[in-house]
Amino acid sequence: MSTPFTISDNAEDNAAVPGAVPDKLAIDIIARRALAVLASTPLETGEYIAHSLWGRELAKKLLDPAERANLYLLDVRDRDAFDEGHIEGAHHVPYTEWASKDNLSRLPLNRKIIVICDSGHQAAQVVAGLRLLGFDAALPRTGITGWARTAKTVNLVKKLQSAGYPVKRIPPQNYFLPAPAGAVFDRPDATEFDIIAARAYEVFAAEAIGGDGGCHTINARDLHEQLNDERSHEDLFLLDLRREEDFEGVGHIEGSMRMDFDAAALPQNLERLPRDKKIVTICYTGNLASQLATVLRLLGFDASALAYGMASWTRTPSTYLYLKDIREADNPLV
Repeated sequence: MSTPFTISDNAEDNAAVPGAVPDKLAIDIIARRALAVLASTPLETGEYIAHSLWGRELAKKLLDPAERANLYLLDVRDRDAFDEGHIEGAHHVPYTEWASKDNLSRLPLNRKIIVICDSGHQAAQVVAGLRLLGFDAALPRTGITGWARTAKTVNLVKKLQSAGYPVKRIPPQNYFLPAPAGAVFDRPDATEFDIIAARAYEVFAAEAIGGDGGCHTINARDLHEQLNDERSHEDLFLLDLRREEDFEGVGHIEGSMRMDFDAAALPQNLERLPRDKKIVTICYTGNLASQLATVLRLLGFDASALAYGMASWTRTPSTYLYLKDIREADNPLV
């Protein structure tokens, strides 16, 4: 067995190792932790469904002094974007550096961390990592565009309004097992924390920022082109995380397999995921897909999320909700 990941007091020792693969100890610890974290995710009811909220809901909370005192705003956009305008009181840390030992030491364990990015996708990836480490974290589903109008707002509205790629409406195959009952979100012990944090730092520090919704996302146009290319089509595995009724009723991308998000880290389900293909995770708006893609990457899979989810592929009930949030965004930036 190779040496497990550890966090050094020397920041240079924490640099990512290109091409490094997690050893068995790291994989086992991350997989066990992910099983509890994903299986305890609220997906139907509660205040923070899927660890997220709309921009207008965040604005309301921040107007209440008691609510605001319980929130810690973490902006992971690049420094220029942060300086151009951010939510008052937000703390800045680059997306690639959030998991460094110094940055983790500054995060509160007794407050809910609200992670903010441009689109919500990078924030969702950071939220996944933070929750594996025991932090209570969530994100605005629409990113900073759900807080205030930005240069991307108009183009994003057009993109979602014009989404019209074909879908299939057939029942899903029962290929994956359902989630276990009774999972509880808690904090990892110190050893687990160090190993997960080191792996998260390694993976995120090596990321290249870019893509339609941020790194490790794929936009609908590029995915459609790849699916219509015989060679690249064979290299993709489409994993749809939406409910069965939406998979069939709203429709899904041809060839997609459906799995419950909260069941994704079951050992039997992980064993059924391919390690020789790129896994494209798909959800409603990109939030859950980005969270799961991060967990899978930490486990050594090649995974990316469909940017803006099925709302970017075809018109869905989520399209209206997403557009409503960004069209009504009119909060101040500092």
